Amino acid sequence: MAELNIVKAQDVAPQNIRGFGQEAGQVKRIIATDQFFFNIDEISPGFSPHHWHRHTKYKTETHEVAYPANFEEIYFVISGHGVIQWKNERGETREQQVGPGDTIHMPPDVVEHQLLNNGAETIRIAVVGVPPPKRTPL
Repeated sequence: MAELNIVKAQDVAPQNIRGFGQEAGQVKRIIATDQFFFNIDEISPGFSPHHWHRHTKYKTETHEVAYPANFEEIYFVISGHGVIQWKNERGETREQQVGPGDTIHMPPDVVEHQLLNNGAETIRIAVVGVPPPKRTPL
């Protein structure tokens, strides 16, 4: 029988949003297992936790990140306001304002998208991804 796992958010070291300093916001990877990950992201006005992207693969200075073909992601807006933007199959940009209580589901093979904090306050989101991408050190 597995033990219960309690993680205190204040005990998790924040990470900078990829490609930016602390001014852009912070990501806290609360739990990451072989089956899923759960983050709390805090994004400053004018920034995005993950600029225009698809769930395929990308490289950072230290890792290559590859998403499985069946990867799904959910954003739940806890506080603040932003705009989810996506490109349809014709490449046209669409967008929808989001705020507290809104949920955004990115199914497998989702189109190119980003969440942009276009508000005046920090947007705080809970993020779940399944199955997690594979991170390979370079």
